[in-house]
Amino acid sequence: MPTYDYVCQECKHHFELITKIDNRKDAEEEPCPNCTAPAVELVMSAPAIGDPVRLGITRPDGGFSEVLQKIHKSNRGSQLHNSRYI
Repeated sequence: MPTYDYVCQECKHHFELITKIDNRKDAEEEPCPNCTAPAVELVMSAPAIGDPVRLGITRPDGGFSEVLQKIHKSNRGSQLHNSRYI
């Protein structure tokens, strides 16, 4: 389940809740856990996708760069010269 960030508009207390997507707005109807004010708001934040290594995302090997160079040489009008892999 995803983690959502909330902030109280009264006391500026920040807290997180792990809840279902369908229930993410429920905390806005509850009082602040710090000051009990009814002013809790969902905060937009960057998602935590985890460690790229564990997700299987890898950098291309040297062979990929060689293939790009060959394509670039055979296509004189290509824009591959700006690629970070060459």
